[in-house]
Amino acid sequence: MMDAAVRERPARFDITETATRLFSEIARRTADVEGVSRPAFSDIETATLQFLIDFARSEGLAAEWDAGRNAVFALPEHANAERYILVGSHVDSVPRGGNFDGLAGVLSGLFCLVRARREGTIFPESVQVIAMRGEESAWFGPCYIASKALLGVLSETELSALHKKDGRTLDEHMEASGIDMSPVRGSRPLLDRTAVMAYLEVHIEQGPVLIERNLPAAVVSGIRGNFRYKKISCFGEAGHSGAVPLAYRHDPVLAMAELLNVLDVAWHDFVAKGRDLVVTSGMVSTDQQKHALSRIPDSVEFSLDIRSQDHAMLETMRALVLKHVARIEQERAVRFDLGNALWTSPALCDTSVIEGLAHAFGAIGAQPVLIPSGGGHDAAVFSEAGIPSGMIFIRNRNGSHNPQEAMEINDFAIATAILHQFLTNPPPPRNRAETTGQTAKEPGLMFTDITDIIRQKGNAVRAYSAAASAAREAAVADPSRAVGFFMLAFATQNFADLHYGEALHAVVFDDELARLQKLAETLEAAFNNADIEEWVKAISTVAASLSRDQISQGPG
Repeated sequence: MMDAAVRERPARFDITETATRLFSEIARRTADVEGVSRPAFSDIETATLQFLIDFARSEGLAAEWDAGRNAVFALPEHANAERYILVGSHVDSVPRGGNFDGLAGVLSGLFCLVRARREGTIFPESVQVIAMRGEESAWFGPCYIASKALLGVLSETELSALHKKDGRTLDEHMEASGIDMSPVRGSRPLLDRTAVMAYLEVHIEQGPVLIERNLPAAVVSGIRGNFRYKKISCFGEAGHSGAVPLAYRHDPVLAMAELLNVLDVAWHDFVAKGRDLVVTSGMVSTDQQKHALSRIPDSVEFSLDIRSQDHAMLETMRALVLKHVARIEQERAVRFDLGNALWTSPALCDTSVIEGLAHAFGAIGAQPVLIPSGGGHDAAVFSEAGIPSGMIFIRNRNGSHNPQEAMEINDFAIATAILHQFLTNPPPPRNRAETTGQTAKEPGLMFTDITDIIRQKGNAVRAYSAAASAAREAAVADPSRAVGFFMLAFATQNFADLHYGEALHAVVFDDELARLQKLAETLEAAFNNADIEEWVKAISTVAASLSRDQISQGPG
């Protein structure tokens, strides 16, 4: 059994020391050949939850198992609250994954309760923290299992999914974990959703944006939805690589390559216009039993994962896939078998929660930055259920789902301070009729989105041209910020024109992007300020910088 050591508590709560100790201890107890493995609905996952329960009780908190065999924590006076803010994340991991994915969010919420208990903080609204099971899709296929069960949306198909190793169903594993499956099988919620005023989740960022911007944390604008084809097959005709002329070839690999190239071109075009989109083919293979250097393969298999915060964007890309599949089939005399598309709807975060988190950032002296989440999270399920939801990202190197996750404890402490600030000053509750099903619309393009476009397109000359195009369109679409976007359009286009056709060292691009990032952040900070004088100062500062650059470049 995973019993947490009860230590004599210091007078002042040292989050750094405690976080380091708990992260290290859980990593040690759940270590695999490399990284950690905390399988969904396993004894290891249960033991991890029990460890957290023991720690919480040692700190004087209420800690219990809920109907889904998740661990729920609260200040003693909030344990039976009729209405509460729910903070949570998951404790399971992918096989040989990183220690911070999911666990960081659980500990962040738990430490807010510990701090409140030790310091006597009074939260205006009751707060509960939940450590959930089974968020990762790696073990059974379905994801967000615990949150779906809590909200009564775990489907019969998902319950029949088989474990990747032992072949038993998800239903069997959940029942073996001690869950009464009758309500789950009947799609009846295990949680009263009307009791949850808002859902908050802290999570490591799974991409490079915060690392690139040198920021410890960010507010999440929404979680990208996606449509995915797990296995697309393209069938052609085998032949000798040197004996079959072009006119007689039915090459499935080149057909696949043409489709992916079309989607890549569309991706670049949409991003240049300020649309949110990512396209990935993570698995590509020919038949290993038959493929050879001198053989035209008769088939190829590949995956396709297309994500966006914008549902209309997903529909556009889906239509584009079908259109070009039909065209390529005809032109190259091949056949595609797409299989079934798996859809996940985008989940935008709640406007009032975003505003409250942005205020909390400012209150502790951190810069509030809004970025989308490319990966999925339990917050998406709560948002889909009409519960106002929000997220905080923590800077993290090396992505996630791998042992190289590298979150700094100081960044974790900053994110936890932001969450604590939010909980002590939450946004005023709105009428339930107003909040149900209502989520934040993605705001117009921000100044810093222009530099993101450059990163997404590889920080090369054409990336600056695309950024200039996006900035010009943003200036037309947002007259109140037009002058700022126009200056960024001028700067990016000028750099692209100046260095068109040149072979430049990467450091030149890095330096230019860093300079533009500072200009964009200056504009963003000023235009988020209600004081018009700050706008004028920022515009003057940026204009002076651009003028100096023009002078230094000389005539022509």
